[in-house]
Amino acid sequence: MKPIIATTLSGLFIKTTPWKEAHKKWFEQIIKETGDDSFRQWINREDYFEGVNLAMTRIMPDASKEERTKEARKRFMQAVVGCIKENKGPVNKDVADFFISLKEKYSLALITTNTKDFINKILDMTKLSNLFDIIEASESSEEDDKAAVFERFIKKYGKPLIYIGGDRKDSYDFCKQRNILCAFANLEGAEDMGVKTAHNLEDIRKLVLAL
Repeated sequence: MKPIIATTLSGLFIKTTPWKEAHKKWFEQIIKETGDDSFRQWINREDYFEGVNLAMTRIMPDASKEERTKEARKRFMQAVVGCIKENKGPVNKDVADFFISLKEKYSLALITTNTKDFINKILDMTKLSNLFDIIEASESSEEDDKAAVFERFIKKYGKPLIYIGGDRKDSYDFCKQRNILCAFANLEGAEDMGVKTAHNLEDIRKLVLAL
């Protein structure tokens, strides 16, 4: 197999807007269903899935944890798809074109917490279905856990040559723990992640050419 360059989707190939808006919409819907505005405190928190679990326990008290998680993830992914349909998540086409140009030399992998039930739909909608050679996504019954998806990927394919990610610190924490070269594609002016950072396509190009 060719050396693997592993990547994210949100923030690198697609603007982060659909995921950020879907996150807010998810909790706003919960507030509407429960009449409990205290769920608003979980929006944009790193430990937001604790709020998700509390909300789903309120809404589905007799369901198993797996059933509640599956319903929560489905609601979120439906909201992401809806935002993309509204053209709120434009593709970074120049970035995608650059990575397509690398495919003769490298295998491109997507490591994502978007669920298997929805990831192909998102890639089809954004015309990115021809980009990746390998896709490792979340199970629909899993919480949003990037480390778990990364672990599955490594068991199947070994460590990638590099991981180029978005604005999720847990991805870089995992890479540092496992001695995986990583870089933050900070194309939207987010906060520093404490790893090597590429601010634009030229930075990404230099990063890859230095491998």
